Amino acid sequence: MALAEVSRVNAIEKSQRRLEKENKKRLKQGLPPLAVPEDSGGEDLAEPEQAQEKMEEKAVEESISPNALKVEESKEATVKDEKNIDGVFLLSLFQKQGRLVDFLQQDIASFSNAEVGEAARVVHDGCARILGDYFTMEAIRTEEEGALVSVDADYNLSEITLTGNLRGSAPYRGELLHHGWKISDQHPPEQLDPKARFIVQPAEIEVR
Repeated sequence: MALAEVSRVNAIEKSQRRLEKENKKRLKQGLPPLAVPEDSGGEDLAEPEQAQEKMEEKAVEESISPNALKVEESKEATVKDEKNIDGVFLLSLFQKQGRLVDFLQQDIASFSNAEVGEAARVVHDGCARILGDYFTMEAIRTEEEGALVSVDADYNLSEITLTGNLRGSAPYRGELLHHGWKISDQHPPEQLDPKARFIVQPAEIEVR
């Protein structure tokens, strides 16, 4: 037997004796014994702590089962599949159908009320059409504006804003100034062009 092989065998036996000694201590303390991993290939484990590290690494690898990986992949796919209409795209739709950006960027101080009203009608018609195509809007409060309404103690802070004389604690009673709006559903297009991420409206050039 070569000298290198003898040294390797001695090292393995030494490691095993150390593990046996350590395991006796652990058994007295009520702890589970350490063991050399099956896939160690007989490599030298100079200290018992190394055996413990090997066992822990193997346990972590085995805990990541194929089913667990599939669940994680499914969650990632669900997040990727969620489609939301972002603000830039929505603004581009309002511009395309209602010329909203043109209207807001225009200085209307020099225009008459009739001219402003005529332009506002175009903006309203186009933007209302986009709103109806891509969103389902729902009133937060169904009462008529101006009606006296009650607000329970567990009201949603994001849905209701209270103003006026806020003395004491809920329930409150007051006048409904605005019924509020919320989006109950949205209908995004099948695919948004990533290259047009920040384009509200492309420049138009008539070639001559």
